[in-house]
Amino acid sequence: MARKTKEEAEKTRQALLASAFKVFSTKGYAKTTLQDIAEDSGVTRGAVYWHFKNKTDLFEKLLDHAFLPVQSIIFSKFDEKSSPKEILVTLMKIWLNHATSDKNFRTAFEIIFNKTEWSDELMPFKLKYKDEEFKFIKQVELIFERGINEGVFRKDLKPAVASAFYYSSLFGLAQYSLFFEKELDINKEIDMFINMFLHSCLCKN
Repeated sequence: MARKTKEEAEKTRQALLASAFKVFSTKGYAKTTLQDIAEDSGVTRGAVYWHFKNKTDLFEKLLDHAFLPVQSIIFSKFDEKSSPKEILVTLMKIWLNHATSDKNFRTAFEIIFNKTEWSDELMPFKLKYKDEEFKFIKQVELIFERGINEGVFRKDLKPAVASAFYYSSLFGLAQYSLFFEKELDINKEIDMFINMFLHSCLCKN
């Protein structure tokens, strides 16, 4: 009986997250209420508070649900013994695949960048994600530095500049896929984007 109750509670939690994706992406953070999410998922407002402390907590759990699995995969690649070139190519493939094909990731990305007004109550959350992005940038910078030292990347590259360019390219393509989805299927053109990136930084032997 306890197992069934636990499974039912998790089922309700997942339903609330699904409704939160839907309502936040439609109305934005500021205009969404917990009552909106409760009604969309067919539960009481009390059920929402059983799983989440408040709207901010639900918002954070929602985006963690979408981003953390991808973040875990990406950061694990920095520990691999692959070449700098292989690591950066792999990261680009992972990011663009999720940014163009992962429904929850795409919706969360749109919510956080296009549907959210960053009020004081959300600042701790924003700073947390900013810190994670900065860690990614610095890890990529180290990969470029290693690649330059190993003769993989051009000697005239500055690791910090190359990392900023790489990071901006990934986020820019994700944003493009949301704004201009019908203009270009980025997922089908990943190899071309990778080749353009490599052409800009590889040593010309």
